[in-house]
Amino acid sequence: MRNWSASTGSAASDAHAHQRPLSPGPMSMLSLPDRARDTALEAARAAGDVLVRGFSSLKKGAREKGHPYNPVTMYDRRSEDVIIRILEAEGADHGILSEESAEVVGTSGLRWIIDPLDGTSNFLAGIPHFAVSIALAAGDEVVLGCVHDPIRNETSFAVRGGGASLNGEPIHVSARDTLDGSVLGVGLSHHPSHRIEMIAGLQPFLQRAGVLRTLGSAVLDLAYVAAGRIDAVWYVSLNAWDIAAGGLLVEEAGGRLTDLTGAALQDPRSGIAASNGRIHDAFLHALG
Repeated sequence: MRNWSASTGSAASDAHAHQRPLSPGPMSMLSLPDRARDTALEAARAAGDVLVRGFSSLKKGAREKGHPYNPVTMYDRRSEDVIIRILEAEGADHGILSEESAEVVGTSGLRWIIDPLDGTSNFLAGIPHFAVSIALAAGDEVVLGCVHDPIRNETSFAVRGGGASLNGEPIHVSARDTLDGSVLGVGLSHHPSHRIEMIAGLQPFLQRAGVLRTLGSAVLDLAYVAAGRIDAVWYVSLNAWDIAAGGLLVEEAGGRLTDLTGAALQDPRSGIAASNGRIHDAFLHALG
């Protein structure tokens, strides 16, 4: 996953309006900070603990975030605070791009990309399907990704060139080589216009797909593609924090991540497709 710009989010549009793209600066895996892996795992699990406590609370402090159907809760913020505190203790000179705060520009050439609670609507509705996402970018390339599902206690992790794992065990995308009978994820948006576009795109799959699922978390959709649970998923628009960690998981598990034309992903706000790779071209062709 290379060269796409850090995209803006509706909750922090003012703070992120002038975000810089992931800047050039080569970084081999051998030169990553020694504690980066442990720090990401520690931060993701600590944030997950915050979310589990919040999930059982009747008071979640929800408010609108730029759109009536795009909420944010006090636990988004609390999760983010915990993550940033742990990450900054590891390296105060790293940049930080997080969904709920203004970007912190670093000097090290490394940048953390954070979604402290992906699946906020599920979280508010009492649906136990949400996650924490933390990625590390070196220059314009994501080199580490961690997705933690605190309800199922599932932690997916990838290092570029090092494969992907789930709770420490290697994972791989599915072996399905046809759309027929496939398990497809459908990324419905809170924006009505995007929903209409997504629903129109479903028509070619109604006869061929075995299962169509809208699960409410882009981060977990991508982790599920990496784990072979979902064969393909698409979204008409996402932000950098939605795909940074999950996209790397897909690639390192043997899958493919592109824009909706099949080209290298430049800007996730223009749409993304992720799959096991074997059905990717047929999937995109059916989308039209």
